[in-house]
Amino acid sequence: MHGVNAEDLVIRVPVGTTVFIKEKGQELMVADLQKDGQKVLLVRGGKGGKGNVHYATPTRKAPRIFQKGEEGQQHDIVLRMSLVVDVCIIGLANSGKSTLLAALSSARPEIADYPFTTKMPVLGMVDDGVNRLTWIELPALTKGSSRGRGLGNSFLHQAGRAHAIIYLLDADSTDPAGDYEVLRNEVLAFDADLAQKAAVIAINKTDSKDIETLKDYVDKIPTGTGVTCIMISALYKSGLDALVSEVHGIVVERKSRPDGEQAAEVVFRPKPADGRDGK
Repeated sequence: MHGVNAEDLVIRVPVGTTVFIKEKGQELMVADLQKDGQKVLLVRGGKGGKGNVHYATPTRKAPRIFQKGEEGQQHDIVLRMSLVVDVCIIGLANSGKSTLLAALSSARPEIADYPFTTKMPVLGMVDDGVNRLTWIELPALTKGSSRGRGLGNSFLHQAGRAHAIIYLLDADSTDPAGDYEVLRNEVLAFDADLAQKAAVIAINKTDSKDIETLKDYVDKIPTGTGVTCIMISALYKSGLDALVSEVHGIVVERKSRPDGEQAAEVVFRPKPADGRDGK
């Protein structure tokens, strides 16, 4: 009845929400709400018609004719929440992810000597004396996670928010190159764009290995250009300062890059269903 004077329907969501519109069985991302106060216009109301008062004349003071209003837009909207994090720890089962996060932060993830202890992502704040950044430990991946094996890769979307990924390897493994390839392949099978993320390889449980063994271990890992390998022992807190320094340096540098001005409100304008150009 009140047309343009009616209140907007506003759905409040947490920072970190990604908005998708379902079209023809596919999901089209239309907004990534990473800042407080950010808005996106998804659905417009229909154009209002004219009420009978518009047809009143001196001789027809109570007309019974009117113009119907147009229907508003309708969409199936999908909202996905991803935590806003700086660093993401990814590893195979029993690689020591929980031990590492517990050693660096006040987080207290479950730690046990059996695989797949972590069932949900765990957050921890890591302070290097200058910067205090958010780290996240994801449940373990395994070969075939992208096809649903183990806990699957349903939590890997959290890595999309991070500025850096730590691939955590186990120094006790007999196939370090294979372990790294499994992690990389599962990550890229989920989202090929994650290949662009800065990455650091942390080799855990090095306290019982000699230098030559560790050197041979590193030589077998196909790290690629610009990927640093750091030896650590999360249990004995060895090498953690070097790891934090390297990772936080990457994150701070990436966060300082100008990303251009972002509009306070994003407007989604889908194509009309009847094929009109919308003019």
